[in-house]
Amino acid sequence: MDIRVSPLPLRLKQPFRIAHGTTTERTNILVQVGDGLGEAGLPPYLPVDYETAAAWLKSIQLPEWTSAEPPPVHSWLRDLTSGPRPARCALDLALHDHWAQAIGQPLHVMLGIDPSRTPTIFQTVSIPERLEDLTAESLAYPRLKLKLGTGDSQRDVEIVRRVRALSDAEICVDANGAWSIPEAVSVIPRLNELKLLFIEQPIANKDPDDWHLLRRLLPRTSTPPLIADESFRSADDAIALAGAADGINVKLAKCGGIAASRALIHLARALDMTVVLGCMVESSLAISAAAALAPLADFADLDGAGFLANDPFDGVTFEDAKPVMPARPGLGVVRRA
Repeated sequence: MDIRVSPLPLRLKQPFRIAHGTTTERTNILVQVGDGLGEAGLPPYLPVDYETAAAWLKSIQLPEWTSAEPPPVHSWLRDLTSGPRPARCALDLALHDHWAQAIGQPLHVMLGIDPSRTPTIFQTVSIPERLEDLTAESLAYPRLKLKLGTGDSQRDVEIVRRVRALSDAEICVDANGAWSIPEAVSVIPRLNELKLLFIEQPIANKDPDDWHLLRRLLPRTSTPPLIADESFRSADDAIALAGAADGINVKLAKCGGIAASRALIHLARALDMTVVLGCMVESSLAISAAAALAPLADFADLDGAGFLANDPFDGVTFEDAKPVMPARPGLGVVRRA
């Protein structure tokens, strides 16, 4: 069975600023297997470019199958050679989409996941150029994720205070690894006074021992839960972070797709870790796949397609900050005309 690979260029409605830099466009990878489609983001912090991911995908040979016998997706994925996780993710999504379409069921139904259990999603707010850019109108969401990492930890605190003064939303923050350990030790207790749900990736993606050092230096009674994102990609990472990070952010592209992400969610539960289901800057294709797994998570950050000026797919929609899954078979996505 052939694997078709192509770039998926995406433009953002407006610049999106985080600690790593400012984004105005991305090129993701798009995979088609039979009728199935898959996508994965290729953010700068994952050391995989389009050419590397595409070359691996083009090296894969999938066996043929007939409509009378659906493909053994999990066996195929288990037996694949080692490859870049975003490439594995795009192929995983395409195979799951193809499989569910062959059965004639939406993916979440085929996986036995109840969409009514999906948590309220976050709306992400990029680092503002000026505090005055944060207005009550721009913050009118029930849950907010604030990007921090301005280079000045005091200004980071001021951003959160500004939002707290303007909004009654539940808030989490994401520093994207911008703080040193001394900065994190100083700023986290101050942020705790602002009643945060959690703090994501406070320190850089380095040795897990840094997380354990940070945990020892922080007072337990004035620390919001700490969630690992860039520091977490695999089962080994989760095990190494247990006891230091309170939870992990599972993203399909960095973890390797639906099958790998489900396994990591189960591992996190065994380690008594909170699960955030996140996303990259991705189209409604990848977001629809992630939304199918959202009921398995404690928190969901699935607004990646909402930043796009040119989303090429229709798929999951959102009402009152809750995903509404398509009734169509598979991932339920269709190309826009």
